[in-house]
Amino acid sequence: MNVSRIAILGIALVAGAAAFFLMMGKSPEGPAVQIIERTKEETVRVLVSTRDIQRGERLALEDTNWVAWPKKAIQPTFITDAHSEQREELTQAVARSLIVTGEPLVNAKVVKAGHSGLMAAIIAPGQRAVTMRVSPETASGGFVLPGDRVDIFNTDGDRTQVLFEEVRVLAVNTIYSETTETPYIDGVNVTLELSPRDAEEFTSARANGSMSIVLRSIFKPDGDAVVNNRRSSNVNVIRYGRS
Repeated sequence: MNVSRIAILGIALVAGAAAFFLMMGKSPEGPAVQIIERTKEETVRVLVSTRDIQRGERLALEDTNWVAWPKKAIQPTFITDAHSEQREELTQAVARSLIVTGEPLVNAKVVKAGHSGLMAAIIAPGQRAVTMRVSPETASGGFVLPGDRVDIFNTDGDRTQVLFEEVRVLAVNTIYSETTETPYIDGVNVTLELSPRDAEEFTSARANGSMSIVLRSIFKPDGDAVVNNRRSSNVNVIRYGRS
């Protein structure tokens, strides 16, 4: 065999062997995998409402609860667990405006018991609160409670006048809750809700006779049922300032 051919064949075999060993020693590379590490978001416990609380309603302990809130979304007005004692303080508070379920509680939306403005938070917008002294004889035996509706009578001499109908009772003495457990209050002062015009009429009538209130039923007459009214010709009915 020609020496040159043998040399070329030897070089080829060496090169092939070298390539084979290089291929065997090289580890295969898989596709690149991007590892994303989730960052745990920092939270703070915030006091929120557990139900819809209407304007004028009193808060109970079960109406509030602590929930985790993103720290970056915390507002300075929120009540956090750094002031956990405020939850107990709110159990006697009254809502100034509607608080929806899950809404963070803020002090600007409530009036705490014993603070000024408590009665002002209960009165409907544009209305006024007037107070009259009553006894069981002039207040349906003492069964008038906050939240009831009453008619207001004025007696001057032998003439009795129905001044207003379906007037909302705001408070009896210092009890303002509509969910009071007692069925009877031997009240001395009853606070009523009237419009500004009616409040003026009420004040004028109170100075010219004795006042009494009559409790109304919470139910309306069924269908076209007519309540049997027995009035003398001296009785004049004024409904919210309109004869």
